[in-house]
Amino acid sequence: MLLYDFEVFKHDTLLGVLDEETGIVTQLWDIDEIKSFTRKNLENIWVGYNSAHYDHILLHGILSGKLTTEDRVFACSNSVIHAQDYDIPVFNVLGKYGITDFYQSPILSYDVMGDGSFFSLKQLEGFIGMDIVESVVPFDIDRKLTEEEKEDVAKYNRADLFGTLERFKQRKNTFKTKMLLVKEFGLPVNYVCKTNAKLTETILLSQNRGVNTRARKNFQLSTLPCNWDVPEIKTVFEFFLEALRELEKHKWETKKCDKTKLSLVIDILGVEHTFALGGVHGGIKNYICRPEDGKKIIWVDVSSLYPNILVQWDLLSRQIDKHGVEAFGNMVQVRMDIKAKMHDEGLSKDEKKALKDQAARYKLILNTTSGCMKDKFKKIYDPEYNTKMCMLGQLSLLDLIYRLHRAEPQARLKPKWALAEGEDIGIRADGYYEYFKLIQSNTDGIALELLTSDAEDIIDRVCKDWEKDWRFSLEKTVADNLYEKDVNNYVFKDSGGKVKVKGAYVTKYDDGNEQDTLSILAKAVVEYFLNGVDIRTTICNVENPATDYQMIKKLGGMYDTPTWKREYGDVEVQKVNRIFPSTDLKNGGLYKHKKSKDIGVLDKVEGTPEHVLIYNNDIRGMKIGELKDIDYEWYIAEAQKRVNDFLGIKPEKKPRKKKVE
Repeated sequence: MLLYDFEVFKHDTLLGVLDEETGIVTQLWDIDEIKSFTRKNLENIWVGYNSAHYDHILLHGILSGKLTTEDRVFACSNSVIHAQDYDIPVFNVLGKYGITDFYQSPILSYDVMGDGSFFSLKQLEGFIGMDIVESVVPFDIDRKLTEEEKEDVAKYNRADLFGTLERFKQRKNTFKTKMLLVKEFGLPVNYVCKTNAKLTETILLSQNRGVNTRARKNFQLSTLPCNWDVPEIKTVFEFFLEALRELEKHKWETKKCDKTKLSLVIDILGVEHTFALGGVHGGIKNYICRPEDGKKIIWVDVSSLYPNILVQWDLLSRQIDKHGVEAFGNMVQVRMDIKAKMHDEGLSKDEKKALKDQAARYKLILNTTSGCMKDKFKKIYDPEYNTKMCMLGQLSLLDLIYRLHRAEPQARLKPKWALAEGEDIGIRADGYYEYFKLIQSNTDGIALELLTSDAEDIIDRVCKDWEKDWRFSLEKTVADNLYEKDVNNYVFKDSGGKVKVKGAYVTKYDDGNEQDTLSILAKAVVEYFLNGVDIRTTICNVENPATDYQMIKKLGGMYDTPTWKREYGDVEVQKVNRIFPSTDLKNGGLYKHKKSKDIGVLDKVEGTPEHVLIYNNDIRGMKIGELKDIDYEWYIAEAQKRVNDFLGIKPEKKPRKKKVE
């Protein structure tokens, strides 16, 4: 495994290569040496960051003899960097340089940037705590680099190689999963370097055997086992029909549709819900349930909702023939069986690992498929069935809610003589048994607060019938606590002691180093609610890792070099910075200049403190107490704001300033 990275100048080209096994770094400044080294290592897998859109192109160009000089590499580099869309016009870009065979490249290049990542390598290095100091050598320099400049560039290149290595370590399981899929389905080894989407559609379409892919009957929502007499279900169903008509009218281009026809807000058991193309969301704002309240919360989630819909209701893309459908269905079943087996306490560590590996590779295929079905550039594109899949999921969840709502209490099912004296069955105003309170609904699951001693038994009974009718499996989670800001931000600890979080306010609590920016705020909020730890206690612990406190900020291409205001004069800093709030008043804020604005018009970088310390050196292993002048009060105030948002405490309105006559 070779990790690689290019640094390209008009008169100099550097290729850095890190051997994962030996840790040896090779840095080549000569085009012919780069070509020779590449040819000797074609059996290796070359790992880069964003390499599919940059490094791999240059490496192939050099290998194929199309980029033979530094100025030609530089010109190609600039063309690629400034390309607006790498997936389509890249052929046009490369054609200028005679590179017409890029997609038949013999180089096995694996892009560790991954599917759907929006972070630069410098940001990821920052999250980890690495040194993120940029090279001082400008890339547009119009002369040969001096030896001193070469040393600086080489140091910068080396740092990015090890940054790429760290990212690869984070995503190594994904790489292993792809490799296992390649072996299982007999694909060429270069397919390990394909995107999740490309790998998925290749595997599913590889099962095709010339069968008419359009032979399946068009699916109708009206055939679903809903309680159609429920007014709310009827309303949602009619909304979906109207949405389908609108989408068909505009050939499934959502941007051209009337947006009012693609979203519905409706009251469901006293909770406002939004039904849309992507799913259903509804929840009680500022719902707080503490263990001492003596309440019981039950989460009911549909297991692998979308993959199961595609199988059980025959909604898999019509571009896939029956053999591909069978293969997909087998993957779903195997994964469900594996999840059941994982509860076996008699399994050894090796057996559990083997099962996890098998489940992981099928999970990649199953979770990627539905996304491919709504991407017009994918071969399994089927927007109608993708939309109906989402609608079916929402109707099934709504049906579950109202089946639970209309469920008969056990007392009512008994003969009169079996009823206990004074037995209360708590009838609602609408005539139904009041045994639960709906807390939230979120695409594939619901949360309920139980109100009676027999509530859980009733829920279990109703869920079993629902599972049979809808052909799905449900998973139940029990808790005695829930802290919910809204449907998209909550935290609780289940009966097994596992902490579960969702939302921007708390997700970095357990993200590790993946996106480690201001994670101390999430930790303070979670510790406050789940363990009763005072915010100040969590934040002011000088033994906490410094990475928990860092704020990684990146400025986009529409901005010039950012400015750090300081007492002795403004300082221009790099585009990606590691920021801490500072008590040193000599340190001002971080400001940016939009290229479209007049020179001198600066705006403060969003979310940053009034006084900041910028520290871009390596902080791995460093404790926050080792950094001077850290403004812990800023963190405390920010964490308190999050806690208050959970509790529904609105900030005090600042009095308006009186005009001075």
